[in-house]
This record gives sequence, C-alpha cells and structure tokens, in this order.
Amino acid sequence: MKRRDVLGAALAGLAPFDPWGRAWAADVAAVTLSGGSTTLKDADIRDFAKGLSGNVVLQGDAGYDEARQIWNAMFDKRPALIARCASTADVARAVQFARGYDLLLAVRGGGHNIAGLSTCDGGMVIDLSLLRGAKIDRAGRVARVAGGSLLADLDDAAVPQGLVTTAGVVSYTGAGGLTLGGGIGRLQRTHGLTIDNVLGVEIVTADGKVLRANKDENQDLHWAVRGGGGNFGVVTEFQYRLHPFDGKVTTFSIGFDPSDAKNLLANYFEYGASAPDWVYVSAAMSTGQDGKSNLRVSGVLIGTPDQREAAVAAVRKLGSPTSDRVNVVDYLAVQKSADVSSRFGNYHYSKAGFFGETTKDTIDALVDFFNANPMPGGNMSLLTMGGAVGRVAPDATAYPNRAATQNIDVGGGSSDRAAADKLMAWGRAYWKAIVDHTAGGGFYVNQMMEEGERRVADNFGGNYQRLKAIKAKYDPGNQFRLNANIKPT
Repeated sequence: MKRRDVLGAALAGLAPFDPWGRAWAADVAAVTLSGGSTTLKDADIRDFAKGLSGNVVLQGDAGYDEARQIWNAMFDKRPALIARCASTADVARAVQFARGYDLLLAVRGGGHNIAGLSTCDGGMVIDLSLLRGAKIDRAGRVARVAGGSLLADLDDAAVPQGLVTTAGVVSYTGAGGLTLGGGIGRLQRTHGLTIDNVLGVEIVTADGKVLRANKDENQDLHWAVRGGGGNFGVVTEFQYRLHPFDGKVTTFSIGFDPSDAKNLLANYFEYGASAPDWVYVSAAMSTGQDGKSNLRVSGVLIGTPDQREAAVAAVRKLGSPTSDRVNVVDYLAVQKSADVSSRFGNYHYSKAGFFGETTKDTIDALVDFFNANPMPGGNMSLLTMGGAVGRVAPDATAYPNRAATQNIDVGGGSSDRAAADKLMAWGRAYWKAIVDHTAGGGFYVNQMMEEGERRVADNFGGNYQRLKAIKAKYDPGNQFRLNANIKPT
C-alpha cells in the first residue's frame, strides 16, 4: 500500500479529533428528567464545552471514573456528561444546556451525599469541584465561600484569623450540600446551625439566571435555601456570619460498661436537656469486628477552662467510666479527625431521624434491639440538639426541626460490599424497631437515605406548602429533583 493509503486507513479508525485534545464520540445517549431517552448532539456538546472556563468529561475520557466517584460506594453511577464548572457563568451555561435537552440533572459539591444524589445514571452532573475558595472579611466577620468549596476551605481560612462558624464534622464534606440541608456541626449549640449563619447566597436558578438572595433581595429564596436542600438552584457563593474564636477546644471520649446502657442513656438524655450551650455531646453503642459491644459518650467543649472541666466531670457521673480520654487540641485538627474513618470508597448505610421527648420505652427500644441483634460494624449514635439550634422559630428558616432533643442514626459502613449489605438489613430492622419513638417524622435531610415523598412532606411540616410555592416560582419543572425533593405546587 502507498504511504497515503496506510495513513488514511489508520485515521479512518479514529474518532473525530477535538481541538482540546479529546477524541469525542459522535453523539451521546442520555436520560431525561422523566426517565426517557435523548441524544446529545456532538456539535452541541462541542459548543457547550467551548464556552466553559472549566471542562466537560464524557464516558471514555481519561479521568471519567475519577470524576464520577462519590463518597458512598453503594452508588456506582455513570452520568452521560460531567460539566466541571469553574465559575458562576459556567454553572449558568450548564443549567441552560441541561434545560435545553431536558436532562436528568445532579449537582456535585464534595460528593459526600450518603444517598448518592450528587450523581446519576445517564444524566448530567454539574461538578463544582473547580469552584473553590474562601475570602474572609475579618473586620466585618463575614466569609465569602465559593459553592464548590469543602468545609476545610472555610475552616482553614477563618480559624487562623480568630473567627469561626458552624460547619460539619468531616473536613472534605462540600460546604454547599452541608449548608443547604441545615448544617449540623460541633459548634451548633453555641452558634446555631450553619444556615443560622448564612447571610446570603448567589444562586443559579432553573432558568439559568444568576440571583442574589439575602434579607434585602429575593427574601423568599433566602428563606428556602436555609434548610430546603438543593431544590431551588445551584448555589455558587455563600456568605457566612463568623464569630470570634481562639481556635482551641477540649475533646473527651469516655467509655462505659455496655451492660449499663439503659441507665447510662437515661442519664445522658437528662443531661442533654439542660447541658450548657458550649457542650457538644453524643452517645454511641457499637459492635466491633470481634463481636464486643462498646458504649461511649464523646464531645467537644468550648467555654472557659473551668467550664470545660465541670462539663467533663458531669459526663463522668452519667455512669461508671471504664476508659477516659480528655485533651485540649486545635479545633482544625478536630475538624479533620474523622477524615480517615470516613474516607471515600467505603459502603455506607444509615437511617436517621429526631427524638423529641425520650422515655423509658425509647431507651428500651434502643438498647433491646442492639443487644438482641449483635452486628459487627453496627452503630447506634445519638447527638444532643437544643441550645442555640432550639431558640430559632420553626418557620424562621425552611429547617423546621427546632424542638428536636436528639438526632438518632443507626447503620454502619464497611470496605466490603457483602458486609455492608448485612449492615443495611440490620439498619432497616433497627429503624423499624425504634421509628415510633421519633418525633413527627422529622429528619436531618443531609442524612436522608431512602425517604419517600410522604416522609419529606412530614419532615418539613408547617413549612412544606410554603416551600412548594417557592419551588413552583423558581423551578416549576422540578429540574432540581435529586435531593429531599419538594415537588412544585
């Protein structure tokens, strides 16, 4: 064969060359919002990608598997297209592209959503991982945080300047998802939930418009994004109120005899009802891989040295301690202390809700199931709410569960899928045994795993109809539906 014939034959086997160094597929099959099928045209994808300051990743591209990975390995989904947005303009362009094709749409910040809702099969993912950074106004005590930032971006920028706000408990959680769902964190009883410190947001709505929502502009949207989840658009910037902070906390972890669990929990519930605001305290029962049960009360304290010492002494009196660990440490270290145990790639399952009034029957249900059904890796954890969280009116923000006394979470995680499936069955059975004791069906939406429309409605309670109306105003087609979904009126 002549040289030009050999070259022509070789080139005929290649996909069309892309000027950005990518070999594109001609067209891409995709899934619509209704679950139907559509085809993304090659020319449209090229035009969309060309206008981004970020980039587009398709199946077959280098980095696709990394880009589609999320925290919970229970969900192994393959989106048709991942738009890695590096600016607000990119996000607006991506929303408009998805809208034009009626694409199933997921939004990924840190990828930490336990229910796998930051990705989808066959649809489009708006990936905010390139849209990161935090700027601190020290004099005004305000943080401006890009929508794809992780909690570590906020903490690492603010704490060295003597400022802080409530954030979550794993440093690589996305600030966006954590905030929109409410924002439980170690400082919540002192400074309120994360949403109680949100001064305003910049948000891209379903029509691709960029809006500001704060006390002066689009007040209805400002109300809704504080606890209503990702139902109303893609937040590209948060403005947080900051509080003075010296950067030091006392941590404690005190073990107790599991055989004394009922007495310990009765004392724990009583203590939690009157604990000072600066006490963050939780109790947990767990089973190790060796089959042995563990019972532990742990927490984080701010306040004066004398106040911290008194709080630790009060926790010790909840039962007869079998182990005792107390340290004064840097808050930033505490915020990163769970990163390894909560790393990406493990399989996780949990069911969660809130307790209001807790009784002897509540304690019996919690302990009896746990003792009768030992499960290696199984965990039951409680977190005391109240404090500043409970002093906000239920209708002041979209988050309604201000009267909750305890957050309850049952389930577990494993690096092995078969073990995780056993934990899932165990968690479901555990939940069935205790659900009648949870208050009014409410739950923390960031712990939502497999909730139906009815439970979402019950959770938002008296705020639900208002949220539906706001959803209808800003997202009438329910484009943002992979969340604790509120269907538009």
